[in-house]
Amino acid sequence: LGIVTALSRLPFATDRLWEWDSVLYARALEHGFHVDDVLAGSRPHPPGYIFYVASAAIGRALGLDSDHALVAVSIIGSGLAVALCYLLCRRFAGPGLSVALAVAFAASPLVWLHGEVAMPYILLAPIMTGLALVFRDARGGGIRQIALASLAYGALAGFRQDVLLFLFPLWLWLIAPASARSRLAAAGALFLGGLAWFIPSAVLSDGPVAYVTRSLTQLVGLSGVSANDERSIALNAVLVGDSLLWAGLALTVLVIVLGLARALAAARGQRLGDEREALFFGLWLLPALSFYLFAHIGEWGFVLSLVPGLYGLLAWLLRPIAARSLVAHRAAVATVLASAVLGAGLFTLGEDPVFSRASLAAHDRATDAKTAYIRSLPAASTLVLASAEALVASYYLPDRPIRYSNAAAHAAFDLRIDAATTLVIYERAARSLSGGAWRVVTVAPGITLELADLPAGTVRIGGPDLGDVGKVSRP
Repeated sequence: LGIVTALSRLPFATDRLWEWDSVLYARALEHGFHVDDVLAGSRPHPPGYIFYVASAAIGRALGLDSDHALVAVSIIGSGLAVALCYLLCRRFAGPGLSVALAVAFAASPLVWLHGEVAMPYILLAPIMTGLALVFRDARGGGIRQIALASLAYGALAGFRQDVLLFLFPLWLWLIAPASARSRLAAAGALFLGGLAWFIPSAVLSDGPVAYVTRSLTQLVGLSGVSANDERSIALNAVLVGDSLLWAGLALTVLVIVLGLARALAAARGQRLGDEREALFFGLWLLPALSFYLFAHIGEWGFVLSLVPGLYGLLAWLLRPIAARSLVAHRAAVATVLASAVLGAGLFTLGEDPVFSRASLAAHDRATDAKTAYIRSLPAASTLVLASAEALVASYYLPDRPIRYSNAAAHAAFDLRIDAATTLVIYERAARSLSGGAWRVVTVAPGITLELADLPAGTVRIGGPDLGDVGKVSRP
């Protein structure tokens, strides 16, 4: 299952860096790892995910460029995620239903998308699933088993440090029935595992004090809402819900329906058994879900920390239904496989602007077309304004000044233009200027740029002044 999943990603792998953070990871590969809270020194942003960068560095050493090295990690991560999703489901259901659930997981548009791009979110799936399985199997075991599980917990956080936060309640569940000696060994192993990534990250980022300070600043800054900010929480809920629907399609609704039915039966006093499993899934899924709802979720891929658990939860919820008869079992398998077919069809044949192979190809095509046109303009008299795509534009246009601009931002700054300049709007969200004679240029079918010829003077640009985002400090 893992190998087939990885092979299925190869035809659709992106050839250009996907977004802002992708460029920061590419900078780390090309200029050296260095965590900073200043954009020019971010290679990448805190906390750095040093094991993720190191994994991509292997691809670079084998001759891949930065984008394909990062995508290779995503492809391998997809295969591992599906294999572990199957192993998770096998804890609760038979092989037929478990295979169907793993295939549906692999075919879901959200999972498929993140296996094709230069971003680390797909790694949340195998890491969270693998650690959850290890914790479940080690609970109640001997000191050696608990210590090894804790060592893996600390070390694997070097790929994604947020797993430390999200799986901490489940780790407490792991050590709760253990002896005091086992708990002490588990805490020590967790600490030693964390040192495996903390020491190199700190050494390469101006020392432990600077590294910790920058990482904590990043964590605190992620939360753009408070408990009283109902509007922001509602927006978070919409993004979480939309992401989970693309991750499970109709199966997401099925999990909710079956889960509510089981909870209602338990509330009526029915003894259903398996309370241990309910607690297991609750401690796995609720911490991350709560964080995404009440603190921060900036991208669809964050929910990949939850998605395998939802498929495992569905296996558990479907088990008593599938066990009633062969007909019920076949119906459960058919329902799950129908979702897999729907997911594969939506991704490979659909035209969704995000969750489809068409969106991947469109992004590469737009990046190439815009880059080629801007390169045809005189470098000395061209200024590019970009918003979310600012770093992508700067990566492929290293000899052009790229300034961050956001038409919706409350902040603004004045930029002095010393001579007549052609202003290029790389994306519509960057068009924060009202003056100028704007013209639209078609650079490829369906792909346009906005340009304005401005005389020398001062122009006001929306958003913070990040300087020339194309400049990268050297190690």
